[in-house]
Amino acid sequence: MYSIEVEELYKSYDKTPFKKKVINILKFKSPESERVEALKGISFKVRKGEVFGFLGPNGAGKTTTVKILTTILKPDSGYASILGFDVVKESLEVRKRIGVLPEESSRGFYWRLTVYESLYFYALEYGVDDPKKRVKEVIEMVGLGEAAYDRWFQRLSQGMKQKAALARALVPDAPVMFLDEPTRGLDVIFYSKLKEMIKNRFGRKDRTIFLCSHDVHFIEETCDRIALINKGEIIAIKDVEDFEQSFQSLGSWIYNLEVTGDNIDILARRISDLNGVERTDVKNNSTLEIVINRDKVNLTTNQILRIALEEGFTVLSFKRREMNLEEIILRILGGEQDVN
Repeated sequence: MYSIEVEELYKSYDKTPFKKKVINILKFKSPESERVEALKGISFKVRKGEVFGFLGPNGAGKTTTVKILTTILKPDSGYASILGFDVVKESLEVRKRIGVLPEESSRGFYWRLTVYESLYFYALEYGVDDPKKRVKEVIEMVGLGEAAYDRWFQRLSQGMKQKAALARALVPDAPVMFLDEPTRGLDVIFYSKLKEMIKNRFGRKDRTIFLCSHDVHFIEETCDRIALINKGEIIAIKDVEDFEQSFQSLGSWIYNLEVTGDNIDILARRISDLNGVERTDVKNNSTLEIVINRDKVNLTTNQILRIALEEGFTVLSFKRREMNLEEIILRILGGEQDVN
């Protein structure tokens, strides 16, 4: 049932400055290390054939997790497997079954070789059947065109280098793919195309994709489930829709009030003073965004309409706005909602 299984993974790093280490040695002091816990016992499972989003702020532990799952780092303790193979004890078997777009996507490319030449080298190393054909397929898939054949890698734009790295991840046609920040540097057209490619699992419906990104909207539009990680701990794992519903039924609701009239700032100040209104933002000279406590929404919305009329405004619309995933995650990280 599962392509990826993670149980109680811990990983920490020594962050002691080099200068401090030298001073301690010269003073014959015992070496005191300053350790940072990157992962604090995380556990999760990824189903076969799903697109699994891994979301969190900088320093949350996303890339550390990917590096452990792709056999680059060893955990301090815990267990992780890819298709049943232990990432530490059976790392060679794991590498045969994964494709990886790393966060440092340009690494591993020879700057004075063309993309085709670099990818052909990787295809040979992966033992791909008919490597020339496969390399041409992935170059066409990511839309690199003639640039892949006639330009050194160092002369490509950042977006084209990102496409080349994506092509490299696709070369082995692996059953499990890891994509770490895949949208970096991409143009708008390929950004949209990539969303469809991921949802279609790059032409292989049984492929599992583990997707790390800061782009909340990209995660929202491509993934089946997401895990939210912060400070080395998994905060929640749910379907995308469930994250949204967690805030549609609890806490605060967001309303947009569209009016015509003068001095919308005065209207905003009066509404902000109402009991039940948590925040009022002026979006433009005709629209207010109002956050209302759910328990007081009926009374408060009536008062808002009354005040708008008293101030001489004409109400064009007043309706509740559904929160997007980015707003929900910010509230989760801010401790406003327990989603577990």
